[in-house]
Amino acid sequence: MKIHFNSIKLKQTVFYTVFLLLLLFIFHFIAYMLLTSGLYNNLSDSLLSDSERAKEVIFNSGTDDITSLLNELKGDLDNQVFIYNVISKVITGDVNISDEVKTKLSSMTYVSGASFSYPMETSNGRILLYVTSLELATEPGSLLCLTRDAYYIHSIIDSYKRMLYGAVPIIIVLALISGFIISSYFLRQVNAITRTADKIDPTNLISRIPVKSADELGRLSMKLNSLFNQIYGFINRQRQFTADASHDLRAPLTNIKAETTLALRKPRSTQEYKEVLKRIDRETEHLNTMVDDLLTLASMDTQPERARTLTIDLSGYIEGILDVWETQYAEKGVKLVSRITPDIEIRGDLLHFNQILDNLLKNALEYTPAGGEVSCSLEIRDKDIVIIVSDTGIGISEKDLPHVFDRFYKVDRDTPGNGLGLPIVEGTVKMYGGTVTAASELGKGSVFKVVMPAKQPYYITFD
Repeated sequence: MKIHFNSIKLKQTVFYTVFLLLLLFIFHFIAYMLLTSGLYNNLSDSLLSDSERAKEVIFNSGTDDITSLLNELKGDLDNQVFIYNVISKVITGDVNISDEVKTKLSSMTYVSGASFSYPMETSNGRILLYVTSLELATEPGSLLCLTRDAYYIHSIIDSYKRMLYGAVPIIIVLALISGFIISSYFLRQVNAITRTADKIDPTNLISRIPVKSADELGRLSMKLNSLFNQIYGFINRQRQFTADASHDLRAPLTNIKAETTLALRKPRSTQEYKEVLKRIDRETEHLNTMVDDLLTLASMDTQPERARTLTIDLSGYIEGILDVWETQYAEKGVKLVSRITPDIEIRGDLLHFNQILDNLLKNALEYTPAGGEVSCSLEIRDKDIVIIVSDTGIGISEKDLPHVFDRFYKVDRDTPGNGLGLPIVEGTVKMYGGTVTAASELGKGSVFKVVMPAKQPYYITFD
């Protein structure tokens, strides 16, 4: 297995091992202090009990033969028992006292009722010296002293240390193995992301990351999958857009080429040349309109940030647009009805609302026969601005209705237009955080409803 020294797995394993060793050291230090303190406290408590017993014997028996009495207590208590006088510096009782103990005693002062214990390292080994005041009327300044071998305490502590030091290498190995296993488990989602990224073909984003957990990495994987889906959909739409644009751009260019080729094949009359030029002009106008629409859609796709600090009198602006369209509606014999609520304002760009209304009104006029009616309404509903354009035209079939906002989609390929008007409407409305919906029934007409928040930020944001 190849080890990557810059891998997160290795770093996490090392961190886990060091952290575990640090915890072990802290635990060992606390356990060592508690064990040492506990053993010495137990010994001190035992010596305290022995000292109380010795005091009782001394007070009951008197001090006439104190040396013999102390020797008897030594045998009974299994301790060195002696009396030290801090005034005369005289030791009474056991004479086999180490120099270290004598030095310690010489530095002591008498405190009535006080007791002290001192762990000491002497030439005879480790001991615990216990000292307590002895209230003797005949010998003021006397201290009752007891010593006991403390070697067993250090033996227990040394055994504990050896056991711990022997366990450290095993603990390090176990920590490394467990850290590696734990790191591998928690990083398996990262490995899945890496493998998927390696397999992704920029031209065909079909691979997805398998989600193996619901933790942060799992949520990241789901977010990346969602992003891949969006990119995949965008790429597919771009491919379809390119294919449709190529087809629709080729048609007028082919017509222009055919007209010019035919006109140049042999001499024509002035009138014939005029007719050819008129047909070329229509195709050129159609081509120009399509290019403008394509540029508009491309501008929406690039999603620039556009300031919209201008507050528009939307009611007055839509009334003005309807006035412009009134002549064309009258020429076709279609009634145009206005239901505009006054004094509605919105922050935005006049061009955007002109694109929305022009495209909706153009479609309504185109698909409504003479004698029909088209109405345009503007109102406020629940803090939203609602624009509705409805007609009594030929309507849209259930099969075609879900596709009316698809780019280049035309219900009837023989009708004028390029199929980009409604996609432009939808894209423009989305720029304002709104939605546009279509409802229709064959033979009864169509209704297009635009809903957008009345309160707009200073900048357009795209989702």
